[in-house]
Amino acid sequence: MNVTDKILRSWWVLLSFIPMLNGFGFLFIGFRHDNKNWFLEGIMYEVPWAFSVIFTYYEHIANPLYGVVFILMLISILRSFWVAVKLGDVYDNVEKYSVRPTAIKNHDAPQKNNLSVYWACCVCLIAIFILFVLFGIFN
Repeated sequence: MNVTDKILRSWWVLLSFIPMLNGFGFLFIGFRHDNKNWFLEGIMYEVPWAFSVIFTYYEHIANPLYGVVFILMLISILRSFWVAVKLGDVYDNVEKYSVRPTAIKNHDAPQKNNLSVYWACCVCLIAIFILFVLFGIFN
């Protein structure tokens, strides 16, 4: 795979630079590669933003929370570049990282994919996040 294709597949890294959206890149890549750890990492980056919107008017809670949000945003930027580079290696070595059918002992049993549950969870989180933002803006 050439460099242009790797960059195009890593567009989700740009979401790490956008405040209040830095976790959605990990949510996207977690869904795309069926990696629950990346999905949970994306939630971890988004939850402090939601709490910072909720507690905007309570300075004794909001000020330390803003520090946590800033640190987590920097971590998400660094981590997204790290994951994008590792995924670039995976894209280059697809045959190395893929599971061969002969290695699967129980390949006749179908695997249940709960992708619809993940999408419903993501849509619900986005809706709650938008409500928090609207509540913070209009109050």
